[in-house]
Amino acid sequence: MLDKLSSCVTEAEDRIGTTEDQLVDLDSRVVKLRKENDFLMEKVDQLENYSRRNNIRVINLGESCEGNDPVNFFVNWIPATLGQEHFTEPLIIERAHRAFGPRPPADQRPRPVLIRLLKCQDRDKILRIAAQRSRENKGPIKYDGKPVLFFPDLSASLVKRRKEYDRVKTELRSKDIPFALLHPATLRITLPDGRRRFFQTPKEAAAFLRETPAGT
Repeated sequence: MLDKLSSCVTEAEDRIGTTEDQLVDLDSRVVKLRKENDFLMEKVDQLENYSRRNNIRVINLGESCEGNDPVNFFVNWIPATLGQEHFTEPLIIERAHRAFGPRPPADQRPRPVLIRLLKCQDRDKILRIAAQRSRENKGPIKYDGKPVLFFPDLSASLVKRRKEYDRVKTELRSKDIPFALLHPATLRITLPDGRRRFFQTPKEAAAFLRETPAGT
């Protein structure tokens, strides 16, 4: 009887040991798969943003102002709005359209406009001049009396990463510290002595601001 009981206990221990080994192996595989998945998701996001590198997104431009030929409208509207002197050669726009979805009611924000340019240099120039004009005017560019904003066209994942800096950016503005959010999601801070610091995460930037006395 005791021999049989001992045999059962030994068999149970062996099974438990085997199960534990299998769980350790499974945990190891899960960790590996998570790392591989994170790596692949990052690559997919990079490819998506690369495919959007020639795009700009125009926010708050009134519905239907582009008429039935949006490409022709924006070829003329962008230089007229940002300054014809900056565009010595005609813009080449491959396509332009509203973000997909139903047309909103008149009292709601219009759908964003997506514009794809042939040259990424034109895209960069448009964004740079729009930002410069906004700084000079101390406010956004206006069209028909309404503010119009120009943004790069980014993936949802990258937009989320960049938005995580909002609290830090608010603090920097309150302290009159110059900054720039570089592509893809790196914050550059310019200190009063001209030195520049770069941060890969909002947490790093917030920690630096806490540890750095004002005016340093």
